[in-house]
Amino acid sequence: MVETAVTLKEKAYIHLRKLILEGTLQPGEVLTERMLVERLNMSRTPIRAALERLDVEGLAKYTPNKGLVVTELSVNKAIDLYDYRMAMECFVVSKLAQRAWGEGDRSWFEGNLKRQLACAEADDHAGFTEADAEFHRKLAEIYGNSEILHAMEQLQDKLYQVALTVLRKERARIKVSYEDHWRIYEAIQAHRGAEAAMLMERHLEFGKRILVF
Repeated sequence: MVETAVTLKEKAYIHLRKLILEGTLQPGEVLTERMLVERLNMSRTPIRAALERLDVEGLAKYTPNKGLVVTELSVNKAIDLYDYRMAMECFVVSKLAQRAWGEGDRSWFEGNLKRQLACAEADDHAGFTEADAEFHRKLAEIYGNSEILHAMEQLQDKLYQVALTVLRKERARIKVSYEDHWRIYEAIQAHRGAEAAMLMERHLEFGKRILVF
């Protein structure tokens, strides 16, 4: 079966996004169509579309005399993004605590938390970071505001490397982060919205604080 242009564009985007988030493509690295055509073994059309999407989403940006480069996140910018996340996610969990949850959603979170624990015990920072991101994203998804969900997805992409850095810098943090998530989930299920928001703020504040020390 021949892949469509849309499929190839999506494939190129997913591949490049993964290379950026994992740090294979480093901040400040120039992204040229020619280099990526050879690296991904694709034509210029899907590569160009993928690069345009990375620019729109802030994972890369055009700079004078260089072209498109992988975005370098400054400490001040990361702190701003953490503040944005706190405002948004504290609101979301406080609202979710007012709702009745279905069995499917509860089952999903319990499975995700088990995966977080397994990654924490195995000292698997990359695996934990992915499960962590899914936990936060799922909260926004259940809340049901498409704008908040979209903003969350973009923030998580921008802060992925920061999250890995926090876990590697504070190795004991991986288990604490798992425990934070359990407490947030339990507070939501017990309909304690103010407590859930307070726990979420404390959880995100730690990551922000690590950046400046």
